[in-house]
Amino acid sequence: MSSVTVRVNNKEYKLKGDEREEYLHAVATYVDKKIKNIMENNSKLSTAEASILTALNLADDLFKAGYYNEELSDEIEKLKNNIKSTKAEMDELKEELTKVNEEKEQLLVKVEELKVNEDTIEKDKQIEELTQAVNLKRENNEKYLGEINRLKYDNKDLKFKLQTAKYKIMDLENKYLEGQIALAKTKKEVIKNINKK
Repeated sequence: MSSVTVRVNNKEYKLKGDEREEYLHAVATYVDKKIKNIMENNSKLSTAEASILTALNLADDLFKAGYYNEELSDEIEKLKNNIKSTKAEMDELKEELTKVNEEKEQLLVKVEELKVNEDTIEKDKQIEELTQAVNLKRENNEKYLGEINRLKYDNKDLKFKLQTAKYKIMDLENKYLEGQIALAKTKKEVIKNINKK
């Protein structure tokens, strides 16, 4: 457990907590800046009034961070669902592509068989039809490959957005914790100042 002495609004306070000393100092500095900012904007405020306004501002920051955190969590869920959907679509396209490739190979084998025995017009027609079928399969193959590449790109983009949202949530959680600690310290100071009167 860490124990540090900090200054808030030109008064020293002893803080104890499970967090590191640097963190406790950062929280105290944050609250100190908030109180000083409020008192600079209205010099007629008492310390207790400034502390209450600071507590309200910190609570406001805390609530907003919480709402934003919820929005980001919802966005992450949407991104995860999009990734699952994209993967499923990619799997379906890969299966279809495999089938197309198998059919193409079968058609190529038939074309080669017909080319060996090119002695009738009928076989020439069959070769032409099979060649057209192979070309059609090739076009479909290219279309599926293009679709798979697009889905891979979309999937990569979704993963990046998901990672970015996770980092934002981690940052908001840290701010949320800082806000809670600052709010608790401000409440203590308000109670202390009220008791002094």
